[in-house]
Amino acid sequence: MAGPLGLEPFVDQSRRDRALVVSLGVIACAVGYVGSAALLFGVDALDHGGAAGPRLVAGAVASLACWAAYTVAFVRGRGGPVTNVLVYPTATVTIVPVSIRWFVFGPAWEQLAERVGVTLVAPALLVDAAVLVVPGVLLCLVALAAWSSQLDEAGIRAWQRRHLSAEFREAFADDPDVDSDRDPDAGRDD
Repeated sequence: MAGPLGLEPFVDQSRRDRALVVSLGVIACAVGYVGSAALLFGVDALDHGGAAGPRLVAGAVASLACWAAYTVAFVRGRGGPVTNVLVYPTATVTIVPVSIRWFVFGPAWEQLAERVGVTLVAPALLVDAAVLVVPGVLLCLVALAAWSSQLDEAGIRAWQRRHLSAEFREAFADDPDVDSDRDPDAGRDD
């Protein structure tokens, strides 16, 4: 049984290729998180008991670094069209910063129980989620818009034919009124 069409990889992508893309995204996220904290505040600012501000700044930089890595992979046709833009980076920024803090400073079971135990919609949890997702999504959208604006319609179609499967193109990318692969007179009753 095949997976959902939206989670399909780019053409000719093996599991190893996709794992490499995820690995690069994880490394970019970790370097952005720890590097920004070390440069701006010191690594100890990431400690569970410290102020939230430095962790939020480091999280925003991690988000930008993570989505930048996956966006470059998208443009190069590595990974998957939907997974690179949404699934992989969201999972990465959700897991990597917490894992780093828990690895360096130990688990914060009390804080976890306090934040999640009362309600899953705690304002602090929503702020953390927004800081980890919104900057990266905006960067991805701007970068992809800038990249695609450099291509003409034929260039976009060529990229789609080279990197997207026929099923994915048909479901998500093809516009029958614009598709240059089709006969312009097809369907006409003259």
